[in-house]
Amino acid sequence: MEHHNPRLESLIDKYLKGKCNKEESEIVENFFESFASRPDILDQLDPEKQHEIKRRIQKNIIKKISPGPVRKIRMIKLTVAATVALFCISIAYQYLYQNYSSKNIEISLANGQQRHITLEDGTKITLNASSRIIYPHSFEDSSKREVILIGEAFFDVAKNPKKPFVIHTPRMEISVLGTAFNVRDYENETNAETALIRGKVSIWKTGHTDKKFILHPNEKFVISNPAIHNHVPSTNSKVVSLQNATVAIQPFLSNQDGTALETEWMLKRMTIRDERLADIVLKLERMYGVEIQILSSKIATQRFSATFENEDLDNILKALQTVYYFQIKKTGKNQIQLF
Repeated sequence: MEHHNPRLESLIDKYLKGKCNKEESEIVENFFESFASRPDILDQLDPEKQHEIKRRIQKNIIKKISPGPVRKIRMIKLTVAATVALFCISIAYQYLYQNYSSKNIEISLANGQQRHITLEDGTKITLNASSRIIYPHSFEDSSKREVILIGEAFFDVAKNPKKPFVIHTPRMEISVLGTAFNVRDYENETNAETALIRGKVSIWKTGHTDKKFILHPNEKFVISNPAIHNHVPSTNSKVVSLQNATVAIQPFLSNQDGTALETEWMLKRMTIRDERLADIVLKLERMYGVEIQILSSKIATQRFSATFENEDLDNILKALQTVYYFQIKKTGKNQIQLF
């Protein structure tokens, strides 16, 4: 093994047993990600170990991500000195490590923000508020174009039949060649979904590649926990029960002007259809960059229906207040209480 090192193998075993500290775990994960496109290196690991490391990397990335004040584009970098100190790996190994780390880009957005991104292959992405995306600077040296998304984004994927575009989210994995669709998977929401605008996508529950679904235009894939989900499939939905999840394939709804409800966030529009105030508040916090606290459980479960476009937050709350009265109190900058 060209880069064989007993200490590295020992650390991988320790990682798989859950005994690594934070720094050691990051080194193992960065090693695996760095050589994801180098089968001559990774194939020397047991296939079961490879699968488990990949699964944990996705799980740990998702677990670490939570909306916060750090909102900047940053390059994922490794501390090469620490890597050398732990593993005493060759100069060539260090070079590859550094080279890969400089190719990853991570973008995190706060509530109230949106951003347009163009990848090097021409794929266009609109990232929604309180979302995070991780992608390589270039797809040149890999067989797939892979990105990680936590939150919501609209993808217009550049066509490349030789190199599929794969999106990994906490609950879904989506594979396409070239198409346009919306992906939504926020950690604090019970449902996750992908809505297809044009083209065709293959989609499956994260980690369950044996059960794939095909989406056609104007269809959406909704995955939820059957024990807690509040998603009610339409009468013409195809519903499938999976391990710890329920999947529905169904047509998505459109506004009177023909735009899809699933993509209206890009138009600064919000349609509410028989939704609890607690769920509406999550949308308002993301869209307007505020913190809203509901002090009454009765108010939180009250349901509303309405459509707002380019409307001030104050006007939205007052409009909801006319349907079911509640008091509104501003307790600080961008902080509101409802009771």
